[in-house]
Amino acid sequence: MAHIDQDLSAALYMLGFKLLGGDLSSGEIAEITGDMTIKLVHPPGEELKFVVELPGEKQMIFSVEPHQIVNLAERWSTRN
Repeated sequence: MAHIDQDLSAALYMLGFKLLGGDLSSGEIAEITGDMTIKLVHPPGEELKFVVELPGEKQMIFSVEPHQIVNLAERWSTRN
């Protein structure tokens, strides 16, 4: 079961992500959808990653640290 702290959870919410509850054994934590889908995943034994699903079944994957997401949300909130 994946676990995220309150700061990361709040930051994801502020950025518009939908937190995925229930069984997180797949590693999927949150997602935001639109023209593309962005998921935050934390597969067991691996680092935290953003997976950007593009049209045509293409993906871009970025490793990320929780503090980077929290910092982004803090900067975002001061601009809006």
